[in-house]
Amino acid sequence: MHCKQIKLGDVWRTCNKIRAAVFRTNLNLWEYFCHLDPNKNSIISESQFISVFTGHLQAIIGLSDQEISELADYFRIQDGRILYTQLCEVIYDSVPDFSQNAPLVTGLEWEDPLHVNRLSISEERRLNLLLTKIACVVNMRNLLLRPYFQDYELISKNNGTVTIGHFARVLDYLKILVSPDDFTLLLKKYLKDSYTVNYVAFIAAIDEIVKYLDQHGVMDLSGDVLSLFPGRIINAELPKLPRPEIGKQLAASIFGKQSIFHSALNEPKQTQDLVATIKRIQRHVLENRLRVSEFFKDFDALNSGRLTVSQFHRGLDMLGISGIQRLYLSLPEIEAIMIQYRDPCDPTRVCWKTFEDDIDQVFTTKELEKYPCLCVDAPPREIVELPRMGGKDWQKVNPASRELCEEAVDKVKQRVTKRRIMLKPSFRDYDKHNNGYVSRSQMRQCLLSNGILLSDEELYALEERFNNEVGFNYFWFLREVEPKSCEDRCPGAIHHEVCGEEYVKKPVPRAEQDIVLIMAKIKGKVVRERIRVMEFLRDFDKCNQSVISREDFKRGLSVCRFDLTENEMETLMEVFASPLRRECVDYRRFSDVVEEAFTQQSLERAPLIVPLQHIPTRDGERNFLNFDERVLLSSAMNKLSKKPEMELNLIQIFQDYDKTNCGTVSGEHFERALSLRGLLNIITRQEFDAVCKCFSFERGLRDEIDYRAFIKGLNILYNINKYKPF
Repeated sequence: MHCKQIKLGDVWRTCNKIRAAVFRTNLNLWEYFCHLDPNKNSIISESQFISVFTGHLQAIIGLSDQEISELADYFRIQDGRILYTQLCEVIYDSVPDFSQNAPLVTGLEWEDPLHVNRLSISEERRLNLLLTKIACVVNMRNLLLRPYFQDYELISKNNGTVTIGHFARVLDYLKILVSPDDFTLLLKKYLKDSYTVNYVAFIAAIDEIVKYLDQHGVMDLSGDVLSLFPGRIINAELPKLPRPEIGKQLAASIFGKQSIFHSALNEPKQTQDLVATIKRIQRHVLENRLRVSEFFKDFDALNSGRLTVSQFHRGLDMLGISGIQRLYLSLPEIEAIMIQYRDPCDPTRVCWKTFEDDIDQVFTTKELEKYPCLCVDAPPREIVELPRMGGKDWQKVNPASRELCEEAVDKVKQRVTKRRIMLKPSFRDYDKHNNGYVSRSQMRQCLLSNGILLSDEELYALEERFNNEVGFNYFWFLREVEPKSCEDRCPGAIHHEVCGEEYVKKPVPRAEQDIVLIMAKIKGKVVRERIRVMEFLRDFDKCNQSVISREDFKRGLSVCRFDLTENEMETLMEVFASPLRRECVDYRRFSDVVEEAFTQQSLERAPLIVPLQHIPTRDGERNFLNFDERVLLSSAMNKLSKKPEMELNLIQIFQDYDKTNCGTVSGEHFERALSLRGLLNIITRQEFDAVCKCFSFERGLRDEIDYRAFIKGLNILYNINKYKPF
């Protein structure tokens, strides 16, 4: 029989497992083996040895059957019994006895009631400055700090310590307002046992500082400090000294400068938050065209350029709520702005003129007349492309979330492409203000209603990419998931590779380049709907120059709803372009040409001329007839006009089918009406198709028949044939 070879490493690993359990639970193996060996021979049977580890010690040590068998084989003697004393010596002889070692820490350090932690040199300097400010406030108010802490100690019996929460509550109750960084510095100095604060040492340090100030004449006879420290919130920052070199150079902005030792990437978080707040205010002022001085100059009656803190706060509030889009600034952001622009000579006032100069840099640069060669980029690119609050920088997001978001976008894009789904109407139903945003629940409901099922992780990834403070930006989302045409993917190209095939740009139709057809289309729309084009274009000419830009010209004609294509619009702008300014359009000349549909210019100079009004037509490519079709139409109309309308009474049948009284009916209803009067049997199918094509009218997404024009044509032919000589 083959026996498994015992490896010393396996036995040693098992012994370490037993040794760890002994060290952890203070287990004594001698007690389990000695009562099985009454003769004290140091030897027990194999079954007894196995029963010890599989019985009481199974739950404590947790040895497997293989480990127990390897242990028994290793400590077995020649007669088959187990030498358990050797196992116990191996286990217990390697356990260190810590009672024989001398203590390294006596505990006397913690027994000292004034024991505090050590800090670095810079932190000690900040802490001394902070404690000095707190001592000034305590001495000025005649506060006694010890009773507030002793009330807690009488209950908890903490022997000179209080919890961190109670320490913070006492400072807040006494109106000692400490910034978060400075409160962390206090805890770092006076923290004890990782969760309590040594208030005895804190009070002793305050008393020592007060005694020092009193001895060196820093306080007056009433107990007040001779020069108060600036600022309402106690912090460990020195007041800024006046710097005359700032402001002598052009564009010397407080938030635009970088330190010599710190780059823009290594700026502190507070500085980055302040820069972001200033940029938000600049974009708000730029979008709403606000003058910052209008909100502050009424408070500054002497035009000193300085306001009190409360006046500056009210001015910021009025600046935020003025305009179409409101700007919300939190209290910490406002306080950071006031600290940044505080007057160095008078800490109770704020330099609003400096604040105005920094904000107005979004429009132009101050004292530009001194630098005529300077190129000003207004507005700055970082202000125009500033993202909204609440949105995340997609390049700094976790790569796993970005990959999951890309998979979700690709999945939605495939569903939209395969099923021909239009997501924009679903989102637009919830977007009442047409600002491009919906809520999270509305976004999920739009996807579910169109049968697009995504997991919760994928939905969270989409929200992380397209969400901001307003909501879910479905404009950006649809730009990613909706399929794009070849013209959108390859604009202005003639030969490109698209989807593995060569893409050729479609030629421009000749009708879209014919100015006569384009003007006929516009005049027909103007005559039918009585539109004055000048009313829509005149508002864009602020300086009354008779010309406007091409973008404004497009915007004005889009309001008129002429339904012009891009090529027709380009042809129109090229024809009516200003001779001296080709980038602008002479809208007055265009308006005069359009007004010729009603009257003629300068009729007072030619009183004998009778103007003719333009008659709009609805003819187009759909109802254009060639020579053969016109022959068939003439034959069919002659056959149908044998009897007058008074005898046929076709108008009543057509009106029954025309429920909306719009003057048109479908092709099926037109055919049914002719069959009811027996007129369908006298013409062929080709003639009927020619009649339908001649009087067709596009309504919605289908072609209908203009029965009023059809009946009018029959009446004209009947009257002509009636008086026609034989």
